Amino acid sequence: MILIGKEEVMAVRVNFPDAHITRTMKNKSSRHRYYCEENKRVLEFLANVCRADYTKEVT
Repeated sequence: MILIGKEEVMAVRVNFPDAHITRTMKNKSSRHRYYCEENKRVLEFLANVCRADYTKEVT
């Protein structure tokens, strides 16, 4: 399971409706986090589309 943000959750749900995404702290809390399964297609999508700017800055 990998940690993803709210915008990434929306993008993954649109492109991969079968992907398993879990949210912690479901009761009225601002401390929740989203976790997604480590599927090869989903990880490639996140790296290429959602996190493209971040990976360019790091390398």
